[in-house]
Amino acid sequence: MTGSARGRRPGDRRARLLDVAARWAGRADRCADWTGRGVERCRRWAREGAQRPGEMAPPSWFAIALPFGLAWYRVPGGVARAWCRLAGLVCRSLARAL
Repeated sequence: MTGSARGRRPGDRRARLLDVAARWAGRADRCADWTGRGVERCRRWAREGAQRPGEMAPPSWFAIALPFGLAWYRVPGGVARAWCRLAGLVCRSLARAL
């Protein structure tokens, strides 16, 4: 049985693959948003902590911890975004091949 005998046309498959690629693109955007919000949160905490010494920790601790906090959001967010972009690219390539 071929794909068209089951009621599926290549155009239908192509459209579904392009829809899936669009969903992956949306997920990549959400990953970028999550990363941006996390980075801004780390910077805000470092700024607020440096302005109120002794309340939570010495100001130098915030300066030391800031790069680790930024990496905490950028590394997983970057990997997730790259994965989503790759998945979208694969779906678009498959749609183009059909």
